[in-house]
Amino acid sequence: MDVNGIVVETGGYRAVTPWEDEKWRAEALAWISERLVHRDLVAGDDPVWARLRPWSVVLRVPVADGRTAWFKANPPGSAYEPAVMAALHRWVPGRVVEPFAVDTTRAWSLLPDAGPMFAEVLTNDPEDLAAWSDMLRQYAQLQREVESHADELLAMGVPDFRPSRLVERYRCLVETAGGLRDSERETLRAATPRFEEWCQLLADSPVACSLDQSDLHPASVLTGGQHLTPTGALTGDGGYLFFDWGDSSVTHPFASLLVVGRVLDERFDRDPAARTRAWDAYLDAWAERGTGLPELRTLATVACRVAAVCRADTWDRVFPSMSLTTAYRDAHIARWLRELL
Repeated sequence: MDVNGIVVETGGYRAVTPWEDEKWRAEALAWISERLVHRDLVAGDDPVWARLRPWSVVLRVPVADGRTAWFKANPPGSAYEPAVMAALHRWVPGRVVEPFAVDTTRAWSLLPDAGPMFAEVLTNDPEDLAAWSDMLRQYAQLQREVESHADELLAMGVPDFRPSRLVERYRCLVETAGGLRDSERETLRAATPRFEEWCQLLADSPVACSLDQSDLHPASVLTGGQHLTPTGALTGDGGYLFFDWGDSSVTHPFASLLVVGRVLDERFDRDPAARTRAWDAYLDAWAERGTGLPELRTLATVACRVAAVCRADTWDRVFPSMSLTTAYRDAHIARWLRELL
């Protein structure tokens, strides 16, 4: 599909996005050009590539000097992301991509190409686990450094999934999720006291709430110019850069281990202890607070249970704003709630 010389890719999704509005397209492209000029850059001659998804509009824009810029437009349900990206660059420079520009009113952002994704440098060698552990260790440090900014993140509109608030969201989703069978809904209702216990355990823990990326996986991490060696180590300047904060929330930080834990289990399916070793590298960032590793592991397990509600909320909150079909949305909400069964 081609629109005015722009290659458009939909991924097979049938969702209405702002891209269909000719005026919106013109304004977005003009903003991109203006922001590039602000950085003494100009767009190149190669075609712009557009990726349309129910959760975002992303443009890959070639720059005349051979580099690439990335534009992203968020829907209302994740409109806080540009503000979060800009704030993270101020708070934890060197751990996130520095945006070229953000427009917090229109939920637009423009970022430079910051190198290959973690997924692109990984191999199938078991030695990869050292790189995974290092990545998770650096992500944990980001969360530790952002702890003191939790109230500022909430003021930006980042969802409040602190354990004391998560029970309310759980109750609401159980009642409204359209993809649940009656028997499942009843079971989830009956499980509410247990869910409350889990949330209370997290609330009482010495680990403070922080920013949870919520969908941490190898394609949401950049290597920052590093290269993976045959021994699983990354060489080169800089550390990992974390991006894609559209699903993020303020919650118990260990909730971040839900998605990445599954990826580790799939990748190291012949080594059941691999996930534990990688998690321990992450959890070590909190060990200095006097909490032993066994207790931290328990907290991580509980946090991953309640994090299923955060994932279900993403489908309920972000996707309807992009006219995604109700059945598709409800199926994914129900899938995450079934995790608690």
